[in-house]
Order: sequence, then structure tokens, then C-alpha cells
Amino acid sequence: MKVLLVDDNVQDLQYEMDELVERGHEIIAAANGGDALVLFEHHRPDVVLTDIFLPGLDGFALVSAIRERMGAQWEPVIFLSGHHDDALQVRALEVGADAYFIKPVSAAVLDAKLRSLGRLIAIQHQAEERAQALERYRAIEEEERRIARHLIDRLVNTSKLNDPALHYWLLSANDFSGDIIAAARTPANVLHVLLADGTGHGLAASINVLPIAPPFYSMTEKGFAIDTIARELNAKVRQFLPRERFVAATLASIDFREGIIKLWNGGNPEAVLIDAAGHPAHVFSESEVPLGVMDDDEFNPVLESVKFSEGAQLVAFSDGLLEAAGPSGVAFGHENIAAALLAATAPTRLVELQSRVEAHLNGAAAHDDISLLLVDCQHTELLALGPVTGLPASGSTLPSSPSQPVRVGDWAFALRLGMADLRRLDVVPVLLNLANQFEDARQIGGELFVILSEFFNNALDHGLLRLDSRLKLAPDGMGVYLDQRAERLLGLVQGEVEISVGHVHATRGPALSIRCRDSGPGFDHVGRFAALRTLDSEAAPSELPFGRGLSLALSLCDELRFNESGNEVVAVLSLTPRNTGSH
Repeated sequence: MKVLLVDDNVQDLQYEMDELVERGHEIIAAANGGDALVLFEHHRPDVVLTDIFLPGLDGFALVSAIRERMGAQWEPVIFLSGHHDDALQVRALEVGADAYFIKPVSAAVLDAKLRSLGRLIAIQHQAEERAQALERYRAIEEEERRIARHLIDRLVNTSKLNDPALHYWLLSANDFSGDIIAAARTPANVLHVLLADGTGHGLAASINVLPIAPPFYSMTEKGFAIDTIARELNAKVRQFLPRERFVAATLASIDFREGIIKLWNGGNPEAVLIDAAGHPAHVFSESEVPLGVMDDDEFNPVLESVKFSEGAQLVAFSDGLLEAAGPSGVAFGHENIAAALLAATAPTRLVELQSRVEAHLNGAAAHDDISLLLVDCQHTELLALGPVTGLPASGSTLPSSPSQPVRVGDWAFALRLGMADLRRLDVVPVLLNLANQFEDARQIGGELFVILSEFFNNALDHGLLRLDSRLKLAPDGMGVYLDQRAERLLGLVQGEVEISVGHVHATRGPALSIRCRDSGPGFDHVGRFAALRTLDSEAAPSELPFGRGLSLALSLCDELRFNESGNEVVAVLSLTPRNTGSH
């Protein structure tokens, strides 16, 4: 052991040094307290052996100074003194001495005491090494958690949850939540929401949901439909996660212009649409298995659709909300959720539910992650049309060529889709993705998406499938309409749709020419325009029997013209901002 020996008696100092060196100890000697303190700081000995009465800094002051420098770390100290005074021994112990020996000291006894202290020192060093290892591990773990939290926040993109229609609450049972809520708008301003609950708890559960957030955002921003997104998310979970891991998910699209909610639920509790007063208006079924359970060819992305009334709210949550239990062990349950929804108005329902859950938990930790989502369902008006002018008189037809001079521009592309493509492709995002490769088209991506959607859906639904929009007006009409659409699309034996987009130079400057043609017999566009002209301008969008898409297209385009039969439409969408007004 390395020993600091302090004694102002030269003979005692030499004797003690010789005895300890003979027994294998390393000795550092000092004749006064001041020198001893300097040697201590330089050599950091294992043990300090010191007399009490020293020149300058006495033994008590020396030990106090050593204790101050060592802080919480233990430094063994033994006093060697020629005094039998009990008061000195008491004071020695009070300042931190581990032993008090009276001179002359037996070398054998002193050696035995030093070796006993050595064993304690070894134990201390082991404890310190373990503490340091634990601290290093804690620091590494904390850094890993920091990185994981940063990646999760970036991938989940919580910054996008500031949509004015959105209210949400996430309560994690651990440091990391296996529940996520995501929301984004399509180029047509349709709100897509995702509430997902990964298998398990903590970081592992949080990692489970990571593969689905990026494709949800990217596909929504490109305009893919919610059923297409659901299929892709299922494929991602199957691709990245072990087979025993899956993700319960609720996916919904809220079309504020059409007043329609489309929802897919796999493994989460039933979502509910409540009216303005908080009463259930529609309960969506828990119809499908969670993401990642089925292979792609078995996966069922069929949506449940319902029209919403003004002031309604969509409510979705994970099973952690239902199962939240306080000290009594009683789950929160559906009844408490329903009572909270009825007890508050739309702006305060989230806070009401949150406060009731926290009161129910009564200070207990939630056993599972809790996620709650409320979406305000308010109709948005069509873009301001002003008076709809420039329409053909009753009984006349639209000319097949535009009235404004148009000449070919820098680029163009066309896509022709047969029956197989119409059944499996989400066509409009494919077209928009292609158009977005061109800078001028990318600048008006939202308007282009709306027009492509209206033209394609009109061509497919009405041109080829011969669906009647008036079906949607019945209380359950949207479901009937979509069922007929799926049935007729499956049974379609012939037909095609061709869409082209090109850069042109029109009278007002650069523009896009958008053309859509279907192989169907066409429709009565003259009657449709005439009906639009006679519609009550005070009517809300949800009250219009048809033509909302056509009205929106009219509000965006410089020109919109059908051929005589109505199975081909051409629009000119200016790349130059224009004043709203008649067109």
C-alpha cells in the first residue's frame, strides 16, 4: 500500500518507515502538516498515518483538509500519538479518523490494520469502478434514448399535428409511447389522420410504429387514397417487423368539401362520429385485423364511409383509453367516454375527457399508452365562384376547341388506362408525381391535383361505371354508392380512360392543358351546366345535389370545355395568377 507517514519526531518517523517498508509498503514521509498536505495532493496515498501535534498544520487540521478535498470519497486515516487522553481520541474520531494508536505501536499490529484497510479499499475501488461503469452505461443509454427520441419525433413528424381541425392527447405509460397520431392534408385539402398502437410497451413498441409514419405522410402529400395507404402500411409492417409484431391502426380521410368521412380500422376500438351535441351519429366497425397480420393478397382495405352533419366530430382512440384503471382496478370504459363527450362542447371535449381519465387514474400510472383523437367536421365552402358565366345557353353545345388561342409549350405526357389498371392503380397521385417533375407544374400542384381528381373520377364513375351521384343524398347513400362502385368496377369488361397534361402558351401566358377522355357514352354536360346556373347561390356545398366537383373545376380553370357527347373534357389552367371573377 502507498502510505503517507507524518511525524515531526525524526526517530519515530525513521523507525516507522523502516518497519513498514520491510512489510512491503510504499512510504511517503513528511515532518509537518503543510508538507504532508502537498504530498497528499501530489501522490494520493492509500492511507494516511499522522501524529496529532505537528508544526504549523496539526494532525486534526491536516485530516480536515484532506476530508474537504476528498469530498464523498473515503480516505483511510490513522492517528499515531503518544497521548492517552480520551478527549484527543474522541476528537480524532470526530474529524474522521479510522483508528487511533498509542506509541510505541507494534509493527505487526499496524501492518495488520493496514492490510485490513487495504481490503476495504479494494472493495471501495470495485464499488467505484462499478459506479463508473453504471454511469458510463447510463450516459450511453441516455444518449441512445436521446437519438431514438429525436429519430422518432422526426419520423412521426409531430410538428404536423397543428391542423386546426385536430385535437389529440397522447399519454405514454413509459418513456417512449407505442401509440402515434399523425395527420396531413392531400393536395385536394382532404385531411388524412392515423392513430396507431404498436405491440408491447416502451421503446420496442415505439419502434414498431416507425415504419408506417413516413409512407403515411409521403403518400398523403401525393394524394393517394386512404385505402391505398392502408395497403402500403400493411406491407411496410410485414417487411420491417418480426412476424409476432403488428400495429393496430385507424386510418381516416375527412373530405370537408364533400362532407364525407372514409375510415379503415384494424384492431383499434371502434371509432365514433358524434353530432354537435355529443350524441353518437355513427359507430364505425372494428372490421379488420391489425397491420402486419395479413399478406398483401389477403389484406382487405375496404373503407367504411359516412356523411357528416355540420358540427360533428370524429372520435378515435386506442385500447389504452378503454383499459385505463386507477387504484380500484376498474377500467375507464365506453360509458365514461360517452359521458364525457356529452358533458362538454366541441372545443372542450378533449380537455373534459383528459381530466376525467386523470381523475379515474387517481395518481396511478397508466398500464398502457393512451391516445385520443378528435377531428372537427365542418363543411368548407367551394372556392368563390361569383356568377357562373361563360356557360352555354340551354340546348346548345360547347365547341370542341377553346376560344383562346393556345399553342404547344415545352412538355406533355399522356396516360391511357385499361380495365386492369383502373382496378388496381390509384391513378391521380401517379399523374401528379409525374407532373411534379416539372417546376412550373409543381408550383400549382394543389390545383392540378383537384382538377385531375375531378376529371378522372367523373370519367370512371359516371363515364364507365354509369353511377348516379344522387345516390349519395340518402342517409346511407355514400355506402351504397361505394358498394355499387366496387361491384361495377369488378364487373367492368371493357373501357379505358386517357388523361394527358401538357405545358402550353395561352392568351394570358404559360398554362397547363389537361385533357381527359373515357370510352363511355358521355353525359349530359349541357343539362349539368344549366342546373348549376339555376342553383341557389345561398346553398351550402353539402346541399348541392351534384356538380360540386364541376363547380370547383370552373373556379380554378381559365377554360373548361366538353366535347359534344360529354366523354371528353379539356381544361386550361393558367400558371399566371388571375383575378377571381367570371370565366
